[in-house]
Amino acid sequence: MERQIINKKKRVFSLEPNKNPSAVFTRKYTSHLVPALKKLNMNKNSSKQTVKHEVDMALALSAQEFPWSRFLLQKLSSSSNPTTTTSSSSDGIRILERPDKEGGNEEGGIEERLRELKKLLPGGEEMNVEEMLSEIGNYIKCLELQTIALKSIVQDST
Repeated sequence: MERQIINKKKRVFSLEPNKNPSAVFTRKYTSHLVPALKKLNMNKNSSKQTVKHEVDMALALSAQEFPWSRFLLQKLSSSSNPTTTTSSSSDGIRILERPDKEGGNEEGGIEERLRELKKLLPGGEEMNVEEMLSEIGNYIKCLELQTIALKSIVQDST
């Protein structure tokens, strides 16, 4: 038998790059966001609302496998003017700062907090509690990854 000589190159990347969901999300996110930001940079009339719209759109496009992402994408696509996009971050702050009621009805408090969570999660109001609780974890993880990617972009540009 003849020996075949195979020219092997050293791999510097993973054999299975799709095994790391965080890396996949970050790669997708930056591939959507960076071209959109470059395009906005060319247009000197861009506002903070327009940038926020593109950041949210990149988030929605990067995580299309999640129901909350499809709801967010639908919301962003239906708003023809990016300045109409609203943020629910102030609602999140209000939830965190609310003092606990002493001696109150604990079950009523849980139901109220679930209603607030449903408002924060894109499409949450149309999900049952199980779906919403499952999706909120994915949503938070994607928001954390988005924050890391945005910090990286800012550090690279300064």
